[in-house]
Amino acid sequence: MKNAPLRTGLVTLLVAASLALVTSPATAQENQCGPDAAPILRAAYPDGTKISDRTFSVDGGTITLPADSALEYASGMMVCRQWPANPHYRLVAVPLIYDQTEIGTQGDLDVLVFDSQTHAVVARTRLADKMSDDAIRIYSVAFDTAFYQLAPGRVAFGLRILEEGSSRVNPFLLSTLFLFDVEGAELLPILDNVIVNQTGGEWDGNCAGEFYATTRTLAMAPQSHNGVADIIVSTHAETSVSETRDGQCTEAMTDVSDSTDRLLFDGQRYEVPDGLARGW
Repeated sequence: MKNAPLRTGLVTLLVAASLALVTSPATAQENQCGPDAAPILRAAYPDGTKISDRTFSVDGGTITLPADSALEYASGMMVCRQWPANPHYRLVAVPLIYDQTEIGTQGDLDVLVFDSQTHAVVARTRLADKMSDDAIRIYSVAFDTAFYQLAPGRVAFGLRILEEGSSRVNPFLLSTLFLFDVEGAELLPILDNVIVNQTGGEWDGNCAGEFYATTRTLAMAPQSHNGVADIIVSTHAETSVSETRDGQCTEAMTDVSDSTDRLLFDGQRYEVPDGLARGW
């Protein structure tokens, strides 16, 4: 439920953006598929066709297994994570890529819960177009296994999607959070696309520019609606400017704000205000 420290300004924003790609909660974890990657894939997609040692054709798309020997932060590869709240379960995210060019990618994202011992699929859901991008590229997909307790004996897990822009003079980094609830054989998306980190701005490539940064933390509240705990979302936002003075590049904060929102469960999912969700 914790996010990386917020940084702003010309140099600090760009440094934070690059560090976030490696150390944010969305990516700072080892891919735990290991030697089980292929057996997991075969169990999930018995009709899949092997293309190479690491790629398979499924439902008209391509699935890529992670390498066993290296930690990879590529958005198109399968990701696994043991679930600390339910150790007998393994969480698996499978990008299903239909098309990939220099212009962008088209693809869905399958999210599955497996029995850690038998590799049997316990529950699954497909998120249509969640691997599709264009100028704003999906950099990574990773599980968030913080203790999101919905009710006694009922814990959700999170998934974070990290996106980045390609423009040097318009830096952009965005991390969004999804929450899932396992009910029997069903995997229910109960929270969609909440922006937990966003940094960006515009500058001249040398010094002068304007920048912004927003970070959000989520906490489960003791109050509940429809039998599921409310979520308190705390937002911290900053803006800054940089300019050249006496031959030196200086930066100054222009605005700092804090706000709080309460998300309520409507019986099927949490209602998210437009300002908190990725809506484009």
